[in-house]
Amino acid sequence: MRILRVVAWRALLGLLSAWTVLTAVFALFTLTEDWVLEQRLGALKWRGAEEQTVDRVAEQYLAARGFDRPLWAQYVDWLGDMLTLEWGTSFRVGEPVFPLVVGSVARTAAYVLPALVVAVAAGVSLGLYVALNPESRLADYGLGTAYALFAVPNFWIGGLLVSLAAGGVVARPPLLFGYVLPALLTATTILGGVVSYARAYSVEYASAEFVRLVTAKGASKRRVGAHVLRNAAIPVLSMVFTEVLALLVLAVFVVEVLFGIEGFGLLLFRSVQERDLPVLLGGTLVIIAVGVLGNVAQDLSYGVLDPRVGTDKR
Repeated sequence: MRILRVVAWRALLGLLSAWTVLTAVFALFTLTEDWVLEQRLGALKWRGAEEQTVDRVAEQYLAARGFDRPLWAQYVDWLGDMLTLEWGTSFRVGEPVFPLVVGSVARTAAYVLPALVVAVAAGVSLGLYVALNPESRLADYGLGTAYALFAVPNFWIGGLLVSLAAGGVVARPPLLFGYVLPALLTATTILGGVVSYARAYSVEYASAEFVRLVTAKGASKRRVGAHVLRNAAIPVLSMVFTEVLALLVLAVFVVEVLFGIEGFGLLLFRSVQERDLPVLLGGTLVIIAVGVLGNVAQDLSYGVLDPRVGTDKR
């Protein structure tokens, strides 16, 4: 019952968040100047079009997007469409929004999920090793390498490779440029943060009383590391669900624009450029859903990692 209460409470908060964010996005795009329309009208005026022609084009543009109706009617329709998953048709490509967004999310997940697994596994392992072996030369080299990868302008390097491939200097295999390089760039973006947090919390627990007791009983380093990791896992997991996800959102936009990947980041980027409101609202709802599901999974994982943490304390 407690688990159901946690899920229900998170779902309620998610619905409230969805309504708030969708309303804000809707207001920003309907109450501000339409730069797409202004560009079209400006081009017509520059070519010497008559005022009647300009007005007719503006009316057709607004009618095609449903912006010629009262604002409250637009808001009610858009909100209802979002909640029923009837997201309408993209203004830009004329395709149904829901399968368009779902397909872009699947394409993004094809390189983001491997990057996330690699970054978290490598970062936690390296952070734990450095905490338990602070005098090790290997720990120093590993920590320095992780921070160097985090600090190096890897997106610039990726852009350089794309430029070289475009100029024919290097080959551009689809697998390498469509999946491997994007995954590596995304992984190195979040690796430094994972290493830093894992090391900090592992150091805190490495000097705890229970660790000294386990060590005094002759436990192996692997056993000691398992005890430290089990206790440090909760704060590290919290970091993964907050800062790492925030970094991923930024990385996805940069990576997909850089490599021309038809994923979620590039889809939202183009929808902002073209003021494609149905796609933008649908994409916003996906981001909210991922955040809510991530929070529910985070809460439920606390009990698995540490049974002493009850659902009523989260």
